[in-house]
Amino acid sequence: MKNTSHPAALYKLRKVTRILALIILLLVIGGFFMPTDYRVERSVLIDAPRDEIYNDLFHGDSLPNWMFIQKGKVDPFEGALEEGDSVALSYDEVPEQGVLSVIELSEKRIRFDVRPKPKVNIVHNVITLQSSNESTLVTWTIEGNLSAGLLSPYLAMFANNIAGNNFERSLQNLKEQVELQR
Repeated sequence: MKNTSHPAALYKLRKVTRILALIILLLVIGGFFMPTDYRVERSVLIDAPRDEIYNDLFHGDSLPNWMFIQKGKVDPFEGALEEGDSVALSYDEVPEQGVLSVIELSEKRIRFDVRPKPKVNIVHNVITLQSSNESTLVTWTIEGNLSAGLLSPYLAMFANNIAGNNFERSLQNLKEQVELQR
């Protein structure tokens, strides 16, 4: 008695592996043509004047409380950050530290860069404050470039969802903190 199912199964396996190899090859080639840049923007309306929010935004008593860093925190500091100042970012599971550096401070716009960890690309951040009656629209925008090899373009596609959740949480913390002080 001759078993003919073995060659048929082997043929199907070869066909499946070739199709998978072709799909992987297409994804790799496609990745070379996709951007590795990303941009994420989130906003929140805070029931407080712009000046109140601006005064608390980068103060040592408030920044570590409102800025959410997944598995980490902004290190405590005294006073308020000024242009050119930096503060360390510490993480729970690794000894490496990141750094937040203030680039520009004005009552309507704050620019700061974050290097999450050594040897990781800088993330450019801008927070704008727009007055609207007795409220202020706070908009946080980040832009950066990923360098994670072949995965970079695919991670950049999902950066809006991944990073966006962290910024929504931070902005909500800021809103609660400012509105509770009133």
